[in-house]
Formats: sequence, C-alpha cells, structure tokens
Amino acid sequence: MNLFTADVGNGKVHIYDSNRDIAHLKLPQQRLINLDIDGLESGDVIVIEDAHLRERVKDGLSLAHTFYIGELEQLYRNAEKRQIKILLFPQKKTPVVRKLVGYNPEHRKSNSVFMKVYGLSTDEADIRSIAQFLKRDKEAFKRLKKFKPITQKEHQEQNAHKFNFVKECNQDLNIARTQGYGFDDYYDYGDDDTVTQFIKNQKYELSSRLVGQGIFDLDADSTFDGEELMDAVGLHYSKSKKGELNAVQSVSRLYTLVASILRPNGELRKREFPPGHKYEGKKLPVTWKWSKENYFGCKSFHERQGVAASNYKQHMRPGISNFEGKSLSIGADDEEYNFFKTERSIADKKTQEIWYVLREMIVEDGLR
Repeated sequence: MNLFTADVGNGKVHIYDSNRDIAHLKLPQQRLINLDIDGLESGDVIVIEDAHLRERVKDGLSLAHTFYIGELEQLYRNAEKRQIKILLFPQKKTPVVRKLVGYNPEHRKSNSVFMKVYGLSTDEADIRSIAQFLKRDKEAFKRLKKFKPITQKEHQEQNAHKFNFVKECNQDLNIARTQGYGFDDYYDYGDDDTVTQFIKNQKYELSSRLVGQGIFDLDADSTFDGEELMDAVGLHYSKSKKGELNAVQSVSRLYTLVASILRPNGELRKREFPPGHKYEGKKLPVTWKWSKENYFGCKSFHERQGVAASNYKQHMRPGISNFEGKSLSIGADDEEYNFFKTERSIADKKTQEIWYVLREMIVEDGLR
C-alpha cells in the first residue's frame, strides 16, 4: 500500500507520493476526480483534508469546499472501481502536524517567506507534513474517516443535534463566564444559577467522594488518589483548619465540569439524536462519551467547538498535565510527542473519573 496525500486550492490539486517521495504540484483539479495520478495503483490510499471533500454550493462561503456533489460522487465511483481508499484528514489539525514536522508557524503568514526559508511552497509542506505524521502515528491513521459523498443539506441534518447542543452549552457558559461563574462578589450573580449553587453546597461532599471517604468508594477502582482529583478541580483541604476547604482555586474548571451534567436553570444536560436513530425526537441525559467529544471537544473531527472545549483544552487539560506548555515544540521528537500524548490521556482519564463522581451525585443521588 502506498500513501498519497492531496491538497486543493485555487483550481489546482497538489499530490504527494510518499513512497517515492515525489510531489506533483499544480495539477488540474479534474486529475483528482479522475484519479489520474502517476504511480497510483489498486489498494493505495489517498488522504485529503475533510473540508475539500465537502459539497460546494452556490453562494457558499467556504473556499475550502471545492467540488460540487456530482464531482464528489464521480470521485467516489472512480475510487470504488479502482479499489482506491480515500480517507479524510481533519483540516484543523493540519497546522499542528506542520509544526510537528518542523515548519515554523510564523513563516506560514507569507508563502514567499516560507519558500525562501524552506525551499518549498506552503501547499507542498502541507501534503508532506500530513504524510509524515500519519506514518509516524499509526493510531492517528487508523482513526481517519472514510470518504463518502454527502450533500451540504444532509450534512447539516445529520449534525444539527450536535450544533444545537454546542449552542445551548455556549449560551449557558457565556453568561456564567462573564459573571465570574457566581464566585466574584463584584457581580450580582449566582443565586439563581444551579451549577454555582451545587458547587457551593456540595463541594465538601464532592471532596469526600473524590478521596473515597463518602458513600461512593472511589478507591475501589480509581487510577488516581483523591488529592490528585481534588487538585484537578481546584479543591484543597486547609492545612491549618482540619476538615475545612480553602476557597476554590479554579472556579472555571469545576463549573465547566458540573455544567456538562447540570444546566444553570436546574435541568439535566441532555442531548438530541440524528435522523433515523432509535431515539430520534427524544432528549436524554448525556453520557461521558458524548460529553468528551461534543462538550469537551476531544475529537479530531471537531466543528464549531464552544466555550467548554476552550476552557478544557486550553486551560484545564494543560493545567493538570505534567507536560509543560499547551502545545508541542516545533519539530518535536518522538520522546516529546509520546510524552505529550501520554500526559493528555492521563488528564482526560482524571477528568473522566471526576465526571462519573459528579454524575453519581447529580443524576443518581439528585444532589443540588
């Protein structure tokens, strides 16, 4: 199997043959539709940014959507006929892999500057970077989605339940964020916010359960000790006053976590379902899997991520990780990259354990 990567822009397609280390640049777009690519054989794989294989519509605002649905369907038929697998790479991850390979983001601002520094265009850098990354990280390659043509209308219908969910969460969190989450005395806010009141009323019970001293015995199957989990959400027992808690050190972390299960208006956080699902038309309480992907934004193919995802991925996750900084260095080696992934996974596992304790308290025990 040979891995090809492709990029589309300004009416041209750029293709990288990773086995032969050859870049075919500025080809007519129809060459991709026809799979008229030098060296491409049955069983090979083409990876292209997902946005480029979304339907282009009249008066559409996205320049990344290059092909009309008829062209996408033709590409799909050609690939099926020739037994070529087409996989989608998350567009928003491309800047990350460019940096990982060693291209400085500062030089990306101007193609002429980029070419002067690296001796190749930004388009060529993209297709080379994606290929190098996928060969380096086999798990990332396995997680890529298969291409299947879909109209913009179908895409919107299939994902409306996710967009509605994120919109609702943004509305809840934006109000609370601008009011200090109910813990800033400057603002007259919090008395009517159920999330704020839960934190104030239940912080001792939460701490007790996190350290395994409550009715929920966390120590039975926890990967972390209770103080680690308390620290992750800014809870600490006083060193001078036994049994008392200090002021919550990171209100945004704890509020964001609680708000993934409980809304400020007192309702449980619920989700809708896509057309054709057995629960279509119903709203049910969220699960951890749903929350991790659509609330905390921990997935490759993310769209319209909201306030909660920003709070978690830009602040909480780096804050509870032993990896210094929020992102990898330019040209990070395998040791740094693997450490980054490991620490990110540990942070997510800590969050998951805290989330299950909160869910037990809120959903099953009805605590407020």
